[in-house]
Amino acid sequence: MKKLILASVLIGATATAAAGNIINSDSAAIQQGLKEGTQVRLQGEIVQPLGDEHYLLRDRKGQVEIELDDDLTSGRPLKAGTQLAFTGEVDHDDGRSIVEVDKIESIQGAGSMGSAPAPTTSNNPGTVSN
Repeated sequence: MKKLILASVLIGATATAAAGNIINSDSAAIQQGLKEGTQVRLQGEIVQPLGDEHYLLRDRKGQVEIELDDDLTSGRPLKAGTQLAFTGEVDHDDGRSIVEVDKIESIQGAGSMGSAPAPTTSNNPGTVSN
């Protein structure tokens, strides 16, 4: 009976993990090879736009390239210094690791979206709210 219960718990845990849980991550984990398709939550600062909806993002562990569709920013590019928290999917493309942003959780600073209001902001300048 104990084996049956343990097996049921393990199968349930595996199913939950396979159901697409979003994990809190950082640039180092992504660069070190998180599996392609892994859903991640990151936060950091835009270092520079790379063109064609790509940006270099810096967090506490390093830097990672992100792909951020213009429709998520109302068609306005983000500027260096913009604080960003988001969820996305890890993609390994041509030997480099990229996070394809699915949803912006918060955005603040650096005139990030011109005069348009940010989706979510913090009352504390220079921080990203969750």
